Amino acid sequence: MDKKGNKKKKEVKYKEFDTKKFKKGEFITSLIIGIIFLILIGFSVTDRVFVPVTLVTLALLLFSICYYYIDDENNKILVYILFSMGVLIIVAEVVYTLVNIL
Repeated sequence: MDKKGNKKKKEVKYKEFDTKKFKKGEFITSLIIGIIFLILIGFSVTDRVFVPVTLVTLALLLFSICYYYIDDENNKILVYILFSMGVLIIVAEVVYTLVNIL
């Protein structure tokens, strides 16, 4: 306790994380999503049912690439462009699905 009778606050210790390990994990995640996207392209060529999920996976791939480059100041424009493209692809997928339903 201090002179005024207030209890001292406990200091919270935070763990320090290795950012290089996280960057490697982000890269591996993007790579796995890219492989899944390539497989889905093959499926969507053979059957139209796979087109919406292929578009969503493409948008997810673009978002994961954005997340990988978000800390790099030199690639801010690239991040904005890829994010915008991902949003547009999701909108196109929703329109495509609605047109096929109606």
